[in-house]
Amino acid sequence: MKKALVILFVAFTGGFLLLNVALPDKTFSDMENRNLAGKPALSLQGVLSGQFESDAESYVTDQFALRDHWIALKAYAERLLGKRENNGVYICSDTLIERIDEPDADRLAANLSAVNRFAENSAVPVYFTLIPSAAEIWRDRLPAGAPRCDERALIERLAAETKAVFIDTLSALGAHSDEALYYRTDHHWTSLGALYGAQALLNGMGLTTTLSADNAPVRVTDAFYGTLYSRSGARYIQPDGIDAYVPGGEITVTHIEGEKEVVTGLYDEEKLAVKDKYAFFMGGNQPLAVVRTGSEGQKLLLIRDSYADCEIPFLCGAFSEIHALDLRYYRDSLSAYIEENGIDCVVISYSLRSFISDTNLFFLNR
Repeated sequence: MKKALVILFVAFTGGFLLLNVALPDKTFSDMENRNLAGKPALSLQGVLSGQFESDAESYVTDQFALRDHWIALKAYAERLLGKRENNGVYICSDTLIERIDEPDADRLAANLSAVNRFAENSAVPVYFTLIPSAAEIWRDRLPAGAPRCDERALIERLAAETKAVFIDTLSALGAHSDEALYYRTDHHWTSLGALYGAQALLNGMGLTTTLSADNAPVRVTDAFYGTLYSRSGARYIQPDGIDAYVPGGEITVTHIEGEKEVVTGLYDEEKLAVKDKYAFFMGGNQPLAVVRTGSEGQKLLLIRDSYADCEIPFLCGAFSEIHALDLRYYRDSLSAYIEENGIDCVVISYSLRSFISDTNLFFLNR
């Protein structure tokens, strides 16, 4: 019996070793919507520094045969054992909520300092808002005793310490916590959550808004599986729907692809056919997108993360132009951009999860 088990074990592990060697490496995971680690280059310096070992571990983890199936199997097994968290995702009945941990103090201080320096040196008004995660707004859905960051206390602290004009999005979302403000399978807020966020932002800027949740949304898909679905392995969670409240109309969005200027609209319907359907809004991540609304109003520079993609449609009625800029990809001087494009005001809008970990905010002051 023992001999048979040894033979079975060797055959199993040997088979997977051969399978891993035989299968070609993948460069991108549609399921996880991210680039996968490639084979690291062997060098003496890399080995001595430990970087080669770290890169090799990432490579083996990302390229392991049938990786997605193993993640799903792990999630099912842990569900049977009563565990309610997998890969940093809390499994809350029919909803997946990302775990947000306390931030690194040095990173947080550096990011706040970058915002404050930018606000103090800006020639135009600078507004700052932070979007709480589902773990804060839906904290009553979390497993009992689940560790989490105290987002309310952190946001209140940052609001008190910033030199920019802080706009409270937390209270606006908290007042509607029983509504579908976040996707059940993804970390982003829904169009409804973005609508309430846009209302708070415009009101905080002293602008009139007629936005209302009474507007009838258009359901564009019922088959959205987000990043938390991919990470958690909880394949039994039902997909989300995506809604659009604001017609695209004559609104144009200009961005650069390579060296070519491309003019599109607020929505990219082709993205509804791929895994990352959230890219339906604004076409996904872009260094810079200029939205020309056809409305009267100021020119806004919106320094943002991906949460703003589905919020921008709700802002179009208040501004003539919205220049949406992502510091992960944009490297030119912001002060020069503001002057050259006649920008009237700046909004720095980040999800809290992004703000506490972002490593690009120092580019505010180039």
